[in-house]
Amino acid sequence: MKPGSDGASSNERDAPLGDACDAASSKSLPDLEPTQFVARTLFEHSPVPMIMVDAAGAIEHINKASEEFFGYPKKLLIGQPVEALVPSDKRLHHEQLRQDYMAHPVSRPMAEGRRLVACKKDGTEVTVHIAMNPVVLETSEVAVILTVIDISARELAERTEFFVKELTHRARNVFAIICAISRQLGKHSDSVSNFQDALEDRLEALSASYRVFEKERWQAAPVRDLVQSQIAFLTTEGMSQIDIQGPEICLEPAPAEYLGMAVHELATNAVKHGALSVPTGIVDVRWSFDPRAQLFEFQWTERNGPAAQPPERQGFGSVILKSIVPAAFGGTADLIVAPKGVSWTLKAPLATGVIQK
Repeated sequence: MKPGSDGASSNERDAPLGDACDAASSKSLPDLEPTQFVARTLFEHSPVPMIMVDAAGAIEHINKASEEFFGYPKKLLIGQPVEALVPSDKRLHHEQLRQDYMAHPVSRPMAEGRRLVACKKDGTEVTVHIAMNPVVLETSEVAVILTVIDISARELAERTEFFVKELTHRARNVFAIICAISRQLGKHSDSVSNFQDALEDRLEALSASYRVFEKERWQAAPVRDLVQSQIAFLTTEGMSQIDIQGPEICLEPAPAEYLGMAVHELATNAVKHGALSVPTGIVDVRWSFDPRAQLFEFQWTERNGPAAQPPERQGFGSVILKSIVPAAFGGTADLIVAPKGVSWTLKAPLATGVIQK
């Protein structure tokens, strides 16, 4: 609803808080009771926006700071529902909350603990804090004084601080992962050249996961997107051999990084030695979550490929799949290399960064 152009001079005459300089007021300033005069002066000249709303939710008065903050002249707001200053998608909910409040009005912050947004005349939405204070008018009716404080700058500062802390944390985590990869590759590489190639390969896998995070604004990454990012190096024909199925759930960045590493190891091995090395091979990728058991499960199963043989020695890929990834999830992993194909199952508690969309 857009505020109309109706005035409300009768409201202005009846209310104890109005424009002290309004020529339409029923009393001149010298005739006002001292308490009324002080209240009206504090209301009108407060440096923060203040709005007086009647029991039905109509705006009775606003001060100069409110006009400047919201961008509306007083005459366009007087008599309009206070929901005119609420984003359109939240007005119905706000109206219900207002009616509930007016049943038992008390002085308190509005929606304490929740983020409040006000809407200006130009459509700009601003994060605010609002204090509600009921007052009894001379007519014995109850009205509410809303004091509006713009906290958008504070919110921006808090978000910036959070971003810097998160960026620092992410950078440290990346360096820790790179160091771990480097140490493990050093143990399993027989030449500097092999070490360099293997390191670049794993760093590219990490980069693929980070591109998913970037798309999601560094929030939780969808498991499906994460899997697809790690098999994108396959040809179109190879992609058709992979059947991906699972619910729409997300992983927070820390565990998602490690799952991406695991999928990369599995996909690379499947291309070189497993089901993806032959046209008939199939890879089934499945994941699920059980809210009741608080369990996340991820499975990679190969079939119709060449007979798999257990490796003569444990390589870096085995270390990732058997130790590093399950430790990162606080769960367990089972890697089976059998003649019918390779399978890997990860089981982890939902508390470790698993989010249902």
